[in-house]
Amino acid sequence: MENQNNHPLFKYFSHFSWFTVAIAGLLLLSTFFIGDEFVLPWITDTDYVKSPLFLEYFSINGKPMGFELDQIVIWQQFKTGRYLFLEWPEYMLFAVTLIGFVVITVTITYLERYWYLICAGIMVFVSINFGLDELAINDQYFGYVFIGSFLFLSYYFQSIKPNISFKVRLTASFILFGAFTLAVLFLSPIAHPAFVWLSYGLLAPLILAVLFIFFVAGDNFFYLFRIATQNAPSGKNALTHFLVIGAIYILVLALLFFNLTGQISLDIILINPYTILLVSVVSGYYVLKTKLAVVESQIPFTLIKNLLYPALAAITLMVIAYAEITANDSLTTAIQMVIIAPHLAFAVLYYAYCFMNFTPDLLANKPVWKFFFRGERAPLLTARLAVIFSLIGILFFLEYRPYYQIKAGQYNALGALSEKIGNDLLAEQYYKQSLFYDYYGVRANYGLAMIEKANGNPAQATKMFKESIFRSENHKPALALAQYYSDQDQLFNKLLSLKEIENGLEDQRVMNNLAIAHYEFAHLDTALLLLDKAYQNESTPVIASNLLALGLSLKESLDIDSILQSTAKYGDLHALTNRQAFANAVNIQPELKLKIAADSFLLLDELYYLYNAALNSKTSKKALIEVFDLYIAYPRNVAIKDYLMLGKAIQLYNSGEVNDTFNLLDELIASYGQNTGLYSYMKAIWAYQQGAYELSFVFLGEAQSYNFDRNIIATTYSDFLAKTIDQPSTGLQQKLKKFENQQDDLSEEEKKEFLFDLASENAFDETGTLKAIESLRAKDTLPEKIYELLQQAITVNNRSVLLYEAYIYQTLDVGLSFFGNSALETLSTFASKDEFERIKREFEQKEKLIQQRALSQND
Repeated sequence: MENQNNHPLFKYFSHFSWFTVAIAGLLLLSTFFIGDEFVLPWITDTDYVKSPLFLEYFSINGKPMGFELDQIVIWQQFKTGRYLFLEWPEYMLFAVTLIGFVVITVTITYLERYWYLICAGIMVFVSINFGLDELAINDQYFGYVFIGSFLFLSYYFQSIKPNISFKVRLTASFILFGAFTLAVLFLSPIAHPAFVWLSYGLLAPLILAVLFIFFVAGDNFFYLFRIATQNAPSGKNALTHFLVIGAIYILVLALLFFNLTGQISLDIILINPYTILLVSVVSGYYVLKTKLAVVESQIPFTLIKNLLYPALAAITLMVIAYAEITANDSLTTAIQMVIIAPHLAFAVLYYAYCFMNFTPDLLANKPVWKFFFRGERAPLLTARLAVIFSLIGILFFLEYRPYYQIKAGQYNALGALSEKIGNDLLAEQYYKQSLFYDYYGVRANYGLAMIEKANGNPAQATKMFKESIFRSENHKPALALAQYYSDQDQLFNKLLSLKEIENGLEDQRVMNNLAIAHYEFAHLDTALLLLDKAYQNESTPVIASNLLALGLSLKESLDIDSILQSTAKYGDLHALTNRQAFANAVNIQPELKLKIAADSFLLLDELYYLYNAALNSKTSKKALIEVFDLYIAYPRNVAIKDYLMLGKAIQLYNSGEVNDTFNLLDELIASYGQNTGLYSYMKAIWAYQQGAYELSFVFLGEAQSYNFDRNIIATTYSDFLAKTIDQPSTGLQQKLKKFENQQDDLSEEEKKEFLFDLASENAFDETGTLKAIESLRAKDTLPEKIYELLQQAITVNNRSVLLYEAYIYQTLDVGLSFFGNSALETLSTFASKDEFERIKREFEQKEKLIQQRALSQND
């Protein structure tokens, strides 16, 4: 064999192999932090609830008057959906396994005949379990061709052409396995052949991982022995250190073993099967030369150390990462037992082996660790054979549970694949087969629960959810059960199931859902206690949002300023919406925080925040009105346009734009007739505030005709009979005074613009409107413009004698006397007889005068 150390391709491929180990190791380490978040992510279930809000605009004899609108309050609960099928872990395990096959094939071609036959036999066994016969390619013969090709290629290089270079062997191996991979991808008639191949062939990388774990399981003990005995001040100290450290190591492994069997419950930070294995992988690499020194002349040590060892380590770590990331709990439980059992067996027997072989030398303070693998009194081979028999005994003690759980894990993978392709019937059968091997498997029970839930079998779904809780390491199945009870309107069972969650009060999500369950039973104090505790533990937007929603029911007993200040930091739309609703309820207006998106489409959460922000009776926000205008203009928002228009109407009224407000309400009534009663009642309240008492009764009648609440109508009618108001509206008069004070500083164009705004602002203020119009007339404004202003005014305030009178006269100035006659007919329906006769007489006189003037001009 050529010197691989100097072969560039060997160096590059060695570096690549260690790179795969690093990737697999990082993935495994990441599972300590992410858990099953990729495959079963948390879902925030959002419930939009209407909460009544009374908007007070004025009072009559001390009684508040206004109307009630529903603001939107958002409740958020945590739940989970179905397990997702993650493709990237499948691809990564598949790729690492194929690379491992290539490395093994190359390595065994350098072995002596005896070792080659053993390793080739192992690879044949691995290939049989690689799932090739499930790919529907030439029946089972495709698997035979794969095995035969592997044996031919490896035997050819091992016996027929042993002098062929490493480069050729590596290239040929890559071509062989690459060709079979391409054949599977292009020749297999089944859907997703790569996933099917790995799902059925999951045992292949598992077998290699088990062999690697067994190979390195005793190496930790060697380093413990070396650390305990090296550089000891005396032989007695060395022996004592070894006995104590070795006993502690065995005790830790024994505790982990009993924890896996369920006999004890143990949770020690950084002490678990995976950390034990990671340490063993590192130890195994550094002890490799010492351990293989006896057979070094018969094996390609350089290849084993730099290619085979990292390839098997990568497969092992990737199998574990795959099982953890895909939440295949049956598989992870089996792997953990496969890790601990040989480590424990090696530790116990190596402990006895060292004590028997090296006690005299330790007492003599000799560096006996150098001879660890060459014990003379009790041969190492005997200890290793004892380990094998011990593992067989452990397997009997466990009643073959690791093997059954591996099979269950394989069926879990097949069930997940069946769910991916949408075949729930097949997935159900695979999950049931998984439960046959591992009854309390979380993945299988949860998957079956979701399928039974979709099939409408509540009894079976409930049973499966409960079974999935038993061995789950988190509270996701428990919250899924609670959510299922909620979906079935079994609120008491929901509350009870949440209260029974072990250590539930240490989990933010459980406390959140439990608080909502108590809220649903009107246990407001308990709900507040839970949400406040969750908020103090970790202030998240969801908890803050729900706390604000609950605050609407308990605002009298809460520190309002403190809640609003502490929740001001959240930019989440749900929290902003609830904060706005809470502020509305306590009559405080926070700053508008919505950022206008470049897209014209308004999301539902954005809509509800804008809508809540508009619901107040005191303040107006020009920026908010502009936002409403922006989104109303886009046809894609037509489904939510009524919310936008209503919010804009309230803000327009608050800003004093009464005419635009009533016009917008008329448009709402024309477009969304189902709420005509409410919109008419709003017009009645606003008209009364503006002093249009008679018109307010008309609007009340319209509201009643559209089945608005009759009790509210009757009470309001009784209150309106007073025809007085404690706080009359004076907005337009104040603006007129402002104009009079500032007009000397304005240009003529600015004066006209100001007067136009005043004339079109509030038709209920007849005096102010007509005064502004007369000022415009005095500035030689076109009669047509005056006519338009008056027409808009009588459209809004259609019971004003003064406005109608001015409009009727103006029709003569623009040559539309027939509109004046029509307006006279309308005026006769609500004006007094004397007023009507006076206006009619004056109209006729002006009309006659205009006619005479026209005749004289013609003459």
